[in-house]
Amino acid sequence: MNGRSEIFFDSAVPALVEDIAAQFGPEVLENGLVVRDTSGRVRFLSSETSPPDEVRAKIEERLTSVLGGYSRADGVIAFSDEPGVQPLLRDPAAFPMEHGPLSFRLLDRRIVGSAWLDAPQEQEARPPRIVFASLKGGVGRSTAVAVTASDLARRNRNILVIDLDLEAPGLGDMLLDDERLPRFGTVDYLVEDGLVGVPDRYLSEFVGTSGLTTASGGRVDVLPALGRQDLVYPGNTLAKLSRAMIDDIDINGVTVPVAVQIAEMIRRFTSRDSYDAVLIDSRAGLSELAAPAILGLGATVLLFGTAQRQTIRGYAALFAALKALAQRDRAAGKRAEWRLMFKAVYAKAGLDESTEARYRDDLYELFADNFYEADDPEHPNADAVSFNIDDRNGPHWPLIIPFTQNLIDFDPVRTPSHLNSAFYEQAYRPFLDAIDSIIAFDGPSLQDPENEL
Repeated sequence: MNGRSEIFFDSAVPALVEDIAAQFGPEVLENGLVVRDTSGRVRFLSSETSPPDEVRAKIEERLTSVLGGYSRADGVIAFSDEPGVQPLLRDPAAFPMEHGPLSFRLLDRRIVGSAWLDAPQEQEARPPRIVFASLKGGVGRSTAVAVTASDLARRNRNILVIDLDLEAPGLGDMLLDDERLPRFGTVDYLVEDGLVGVPDRYLSEFVGTSGLTTASGGRVDVLPALGRQDLVYPGNTLAKLSRAMIDDIDINGVTVPVAVQIAEMIRRFTSRDSYDAVLIDSRAGLSELAAPAILGLGATVLLFGTAQRQTIRGYAALFAALKALAQRDRAAGKRAEWRLMFKAVYAKAGLDESTEARYRDDLYELFADNFYEADDPEHPNADAVSFNIDDRNGPHWPLIIPFTQNLIDFDPVRTPSHLNSAFYEQAYRPFLDAIDSIIAFDGPSLQDPENEL
């Protein structure tokens, strides 16, 4: 292959791990730390003290030969008595990993995608939050947000809807006509907050009240991705967007990650008014901006997908990352109960029972391989996260939204009847009942005012 070694990104860490274990033994590997830098190159930090210079030179030569272009120019190995090594060996951000029979720890340095390394928010937020997430667009995620908001408002609940799909905004146009669109949106908040701050007196200019608000008391407030300012100055939208998705530096010179900015934004808006629930439309895919909604908000996360192989293959990458986070939590003595806050959604479902059963089996395998802990009859663990394949309460058992032709041209601002209960009731009622259970409203659902006699 044009003279290059047979080492690629996927094989660099395994190659290093295997060689360290072969040279020094599995115990030295387990007590040390593999560091992968922002470019993808790797090195090993040993808990042992430095050997003589001639021995070290031979170790470096061998490891460099093994790793090829994935070796670090400043050295492939460092030892505990060298500057800066001890703090890294104790870094709690390292992930416990396994490669065959070998155990090791990995510290992964990233510039892009670092939000996926953050510890998930363990505590469930109040008011309850529900994140509508997906890998791809076109699976009815935003439509489900709109229908859920409409149904809850119809039953006298006050709801805050937040559009975090900043690169593909649309929820604002789905729920707000031009007269109700606020001056600013989520993009503006993140930009202004990072530059000069957003005083409390301006918060009302970021929220529009939807026409879904009912005379009987239910209210739907919407924080759209974009506000009226973007209609007046469309040339600034991309410029603002590029700045909305970067970490801030506060007045003390401390970095404030996007995830922290978003969490604080939601806290401020939910503190200024009384809401029964917060519905959040997340960025599709595995981008940096999707991580804060999925990991950092203490929310129930609904994972939308269709019964296709591409859905399961796509979620495999996300779940592998979440598995690593859970392993890190467990190694630190935490229960990682945030895993119970995920729930699969089978979107645009057909009527074929065999397809539904196959998709449910695929989902179970995905959750079991990455989230669930294997049962050990000899050493039962009451804290283990584990579900049977037939357990309808398990995160893998999907909420189902049937496909309906009615929703192909869904546009409730231009056609308000699209959010009448008669329009969506048959397709969405089981899903909406599940939302009630997630939010844990006390007492029976209120009667739909439209159907009162």
